[in-house]
Amino acid sequence: MKQKPLVIALAVVIGAAAAYTGTSWWAGKQAETTLAKQHQLIADLPYFVVKSRVYERGVFSSTERTTIAVAPNLLAPYQMLKLEEMGGAKLELTYTQTIKHGPLPLLMSGDFSPLKAAVTTDIAFSADTQALLKKVFGDQRPLQIENRIKFNDDGVFAIKVPSFTYEETLAKVKSVWQGLDATISYGGDFNKIDIVAVAPGLHFEAGPKGTLDIKDLRFESHNTRGQAGLMLGEGKLSLASATFKQTEGEQPVDVKLAGLSYQVKTVAEGEFINSSGDVVVSSLALNSKTYGPAKLSVSANHLHGPTLAKLSLAANKIQREVKDPGEQATQMLALFRKDGLPLLKNNPELSLNELSVKLPEGEVKLKANVTLKGFEEKDLDSPLLLLEKLQANADLQVPKQVIETVALWQARGAIAIDTEEGEQPETEELDNLARNLMESQIRKLLEQKLIRADGDLLSSSAVWKNGRLEVNGTHIPLPWQLAIPPAEAALEEEAEEAAVE
Repeated sequence: MKQKPLVIALAVVIGAAAAYTGTSWWAGKQAETTLAKQHQLIADLPYFVVKSRVYERGVFSSTERTTIAVAPNLLAPYQMLKLEEMGGAKLELTYTQTIKHGPLPLLMSGDFSPLKAAVTTDIAFSADTQALLKKVFGDQRPLQIENRIKFNDDGVFAIKVPSFTYEETLAKVKSVWQGLDATISYGGDFNKIDIVAVAPGLHFEAGPKGTLDIKDLRFESHNTRGQAGLMLGEGKLSLASATFKQTEGEQPVDVKLAGLSYQVKTVAEGEFINSSGDVVVSSLALNSKTYGPAKLSVSANHLHGPTLAKLSLAANKIQREVKDPGEQATQMLALFRKDGLPLLKNNPELSLNELSVKLPEGEVKLKANVTLKGFEEKDLDSPLLLLEKLQANADLQVPKQVIETVALWQARGAIAIDTEEGEQPETEELDNLARNLMESQIRKLLEQKLIRADGDLLSSSAVWKNGRLEVNGTHIPLPWQLAIPPAEAALEEEAEEAAVE
């Protein structure tokens, strides 16, 4: 009787071990399928060629070794560069993935998270590269990648580049890198992807030559597969500040950038796609002058979603299979004429919603919009007919002093040359000449009503509609729209009749 509890306990242990072993084997088999799908995503990209892939599956862990290379198509434009002269460099990368199977693959490290698999990636660098990385990172792995796959195939990539301080005393070079942390959360079929990446900063100094500082670089995006299989969502890249100082040389350089951000957003409206992008700069200081704030906002609306998706897949295939850049361009054009016309037939709209730049001389503003309406396939063979299907407008405001500054730059660059006597025109003389030419041009444009003046602010508005151009409300006939004078028309008619006879 006393042995019965021991037997039961032993049976439980054996049963649990057998169950865990079986579950781990099953999880490993499922993980292999999941990783094969993830591998295929890389193989389908037009940027890489998979040279080899070997997967060795075990009961509790597996190993995958893959070698990829940059696609030859991308290297074709740079064939003039002889890689042999650079030490026989190869644009290839080999990585090894160690896959620990579930149900508790991180148990030995004290993590009880239930997972299908936990995957770590090691990249094989060349001996020279490895030696350099060891000098910089020490005993730290320079690139740390972990992929945790849940049982529903959702997962998270954790990517880390550790911080380091590297210094060469004799060369007076110092680098301080504060590291990079990124996470990529994905759905099982990559139908949902969320990315967050943060690099706190970088400081680099090269003795008396100069310094570079970058602070708080961030990227965040949230995308979900939607209309016609296209990824919809938004992303934002931001940089708190960047400074560059060059203290050595004839002319010191001091650049300070603050508050840079880029944001893109893509949404679906029925079967159509609307996409927009905004770039904002709080300030940019170049030596003693400060520029900004500045903003650029653009959008593309009413784009036919199914057509975009079809073109994207076909374009990727051409990029993968066609090596010659010229042939690529030819096939891309043929592809658009064959499958891309619905983009033009569904009234697409491109807009420059805002371009504003505050300069020391004043603020420049520009808005523009162009829409294609009523397009038919035959319009491609008639450029003038295609122009009549376009509707566009633009508004521009420029301070007069900005134009004067540009004119002075051009004058000093184009006119200030040595004479035969070895003399140079006086700067003041050049400036006066440039100002007089500028004032003369402005007066002519005002007389022709091509621009308006409100004090020192010059502006112009243009509208193109139904094949008719108006600038500031005045009709401006284009060359092909000008009527032929009666005398010339009569001569042409006589010539045509003579040719018939």
